[in-house]
Amino acid sequence: MKRYAIMILQCILLQGLYAQLTLVDPLQAIYPDQNHLKQYSATWEADFPMDTEADVLVLVKLPEGTPFKLTAKLNGVVMNDDVWSSIIDVPVEQNTGLDSRTEQFIDKKNPYVIRRAPFRIFEVIQPVEKNQFVTKANYSAFRLAIPPSLINKPGKHTIYIEAYAENFSGKGVFKINIHPVTLPKLAQSNFFYTNWFSLTNIETCHDVERWSPSWYKMMDNYAKLMAHGRQNSITIPGELIYFEKDSVILNDDKLSAFINIFRKYGIQYFEAPHLMYRGDDDDWGDPELKVVLTKKRYHSENGDKDIEKLMHRIKEFTTRNNLTNNWLQHIADEPTEVNAKSYKEVARQVKAIFPEVKIMEATNDKEGIAGAVDIWCPLINDFQENESFFREREKKGEKVLVYTCLIPGGKWLNRTLDMEKLRQVYFGWGAAFYNTGGYLHWGLNHYQADPFEQSVVKHPSPAASDNNYLPAGDTHIIYPGKKGPLSSLRFEAHRIGCEDYELLHALKDAKPSKQHRLVSKVFKSYAEYTLDLKKYRKTRKKLLKSLH
Repeated sequence: MKRYAIMILQCILLQGLYAQLTLVDPLQAIYPDQNHLKQYSATWEADFPMDTEADVLVLVKLPEGTPFKLTAKLNGVVMNDDVWSSIIDVPVEQNTGLDSRTEQFIDKKNPYVIRRAPFRIFEVIQPVEKNQFVTKANYSAFRLAIPPSLINKPGKHTIYIEAYAENFSGKGVFKINIHPVTLPKLAQSNFFYTNWFSLTNIETCHDVERWSPSWYKMMDNYAKLMAHGRQNSITIPGELIYFEKDSVILNDDKLSAFINIFRKYGIQYFEAPHLMYRGDDDDWGDPELKVVLTKKRYHSENGDKDIEKLMHRIKEFTTRNNLTNNWLQHIADEPTEVNAKSYKEVARQVKAIFPEVKIMEATNDKEGIAGAVDIWCPLINDFQENESFFREREKKGEKVLVYTCLIPGGKWLNRTLDMEKLRQVYFGWGAAFYNTGGYLHWGLNHYQADPFEQSVVKHPSPAASDNNYLPAGDTHIIYPGKKGPLSSLRFEAHRIGCEDYELLHALKDAKPSKQHRLVSKVFKSYAEYTLDLKKYRKTRKKLLKSLH
């Protein structure tokens, strides 16, 4: 057994280049061109709760064009190929900015990135169909993910890994410690998590026609992946609710069919489209909001009468379909001080018609809309800088989530491709630290270009300046595959953070002071946390042991 525990189990001279196999923490950034192999080993050990995947990355260094195979054995038996995925690399053309967007926006260097752009990074998880590979660069990367069905008993499990090619055999050992701790099912999850998604991009990428049988099948694939990532809230298609002359039409059959796809996987919440907007010219200086569906101004053009009809119809649908406590209503995205009065008037009308509905908003203004929002969702830096305000709102029974987008950059947590994956994990730890309820991001799959070839895109606003770019990966965290959506290492990291939150939530109920001590070991604020992976893993192990 000792031969499996050395740092590099197999290192031979092959075609003039060194060949190696190493195991890498899934939260560690790896690249197709260069990696610091000395910091990795051919043995990796990690701790997991029950009912989740146990995963490790396998990094293989072989000369370009070398054919090879991978195997993984559990209890002497070779596991099926479906435990393996290839990791596809994507580009990072510009670094995330020090404050937001990319560095070009204010022309300041951001020292808090994992590598200077341009570079490519391993990111997309592509399940293998046949365990036969040919190297395309200096390094090839793979993900070994053991499903809970194969390791469903607490205790230690050992997976023996081998990569073999002509004149080469590299071996590794993955040691798994399963703790007798279970995660709540998604339908009972305590962490609110939503990624807004584009139906149009799903249809374009997979060549399916909306509402066709193949479309429903593809939506099922997306729902399954979202649920795997512990996303428990989804946005519903706005086209299913519309005006025809002066009547509100709600397509009950299609909306019910759509919602039931996600309910099947335990997704709990359904976010209704925004009722209002700033107008087609996106006028941030106009104090009066307009109705999205009819384009009417709320007061001066009797848009309030449209809202009345709309909310009565929505209330009737949710009551009939047992969705009263699962329906979340957006009113207007990022309300400002300028349109706060109009926003509050709409909110009062909505509540008068549908008192049980929860109004949820990605917020910009605070004092101006206080009392109109049930679920606040400020940017993490806004929350942290104005925590006292949000604590006062919590005292009134309101909840607080957080979100990120192209803002913030620098040291703040975010999900861009040139940030450490621990930053995605820490959204769960941050929620436990601050006792906030969850996380929102606008970009599940809002591709503005081929995401395999372009990660940084121009800001989509027509008024955006020439130096206004969205940071790498801001538009998306999953990718379109040939048969359905593909996960990413960032998406999996965020899933781990959601699972960690559930563990921390359980520990807080049992031992609140211990929970606080554990969180404080790795997380101090949304801009201050440890990037030491070993310290994080050690703390997570203590968390799991505390729940036995």
